Amino acid sequence: MMMAKIRSSSTACTRSRPAPGNAVTIPDSLNMKTRCKHTHVGSQWFMREAIDHYLKGKRNRHDVKRWLERNPGLDAAALRLAEGIQTGRIRFQPIRYFNRVEPISGKHRVIGRESVEQQICDHAAVIALQPLIKARLGRWQTATIKGRGIIDSKRAIERWLHDKRSRYFAKLDVIHYYPSIDRPTLMRMLDHDIGDATLLRLIWILISTHRGTNGLNIGSYLSQTLGNYYLAGAYHYALGEWKPRRGKRVRLASHVLFYMDDMMLLGRDKRDVRMCAHRLESYLDQMLHLKVHEGWDVGRVGADQLDMVGFRFTPNRTTLRPELFLRARRAFKRADKSMCRTRALRCSSYYGWLKNSDNIRFRRRNHIDRIQRRASRMLSKRKERKQ
Repeated sequence: MMMAKIRSSSTACTRSRPAPGNAVTIPDSLNMKTRCKHTHVGSQWFMREAIDHYLKGKRNRHDVKRWLERNPGLDAAALRLAEGIQTGRIRFQPIRYFNRVEPISGKHRVIGRESVEQQICDHAAVIALQPLIKARLGRWQTATIKGRGIIDSKRAIERWLHDKRSRYFAKLDVIHYYPSIDRPTLMRMLDHDIGDATLLRLIWILISTHRGTNGLNIGSYLSQTLGNYYLAGAYHYALGEWKPRRGKRVRLASHVLFYMDDMMLLGRDKRDVRMCAHRLESYLDQMLHLKVHEGWDVGRVGADQLDMVGFRFTPNRTTLRPELFLRARRAFKRADKSMCRTRALRCSSYYGWLKNSDNIRFRRRNHIDRIQRRASRMLSKRKERKQ
């Protein structure tokens, strides 16, 4: 019923030009073709593909084992889920929430753990959304996209800092991004871009199970994709902002990078970067109903460190955030004294950060590579014994 209301109330005004009262105004430069017209998301073969996609690397989890015991025939489970999606009567177990304090940043987050069947439907929706995601997202929206991520962002920033157009930078981030996403605005955006009513209804059913009347669940596979999509317009807006100069259009920001809700602007002129940041802040507030953390400022490349994606950048050096570096050092010191599976996993996790930053002297003095080889051997032996 709710999905039908959304479709009937917004289709007429979003296909050509949104009405002035709408929450989202899509500029002509960003107006897109309708995507995902025939996704087959309600078919048995599509749901079987989603089940296989979900089960990769998860068959040893306790909740997945219990679900597989109850559903030994995956084709029958796929048919049951497909029929529920087609009719719109699919229902899920309530999401279980728990509190988590991030060990590095100290941020408090409420994480939602979904049932196995809801996670499978999340995967189905994300697979069906891929044509839209590939068309809509900008090149330097790097979070959650295969082949991009933190290392892709790091390499781009290191390259851009040597560009003569990169003299000043601004770093912005959204306050409580996932809980602040406006669901009606998100659904109007999806209704504008998606041509498959079954997929739209499935997405609405999935996000309506999230706690409260606004925001998305942190921990959902679908939430990270929708979170990236929600900011795609803001990315293109920041990249396209310009000012007239001697009869020509000059872009305010020479480089723009979004890592989910962490936004970085690089430009030649301090006033231009500040102007672009203010315009982006207004766009997020007026169009997407998101608030940016106060206290951001424009820094100078070379004089100030750019803190982004876990690293701190200057033109000649890339280091880790101090909190992350201290935790990595502590993990390797403990593993050197006494290695166990937990410490081996922790070392393997932190080794990538150390390897991709300028810490070669620290690694040599503290024998980081030798400790990591011990950790890798322990994990590989345990894997061989399981097989």
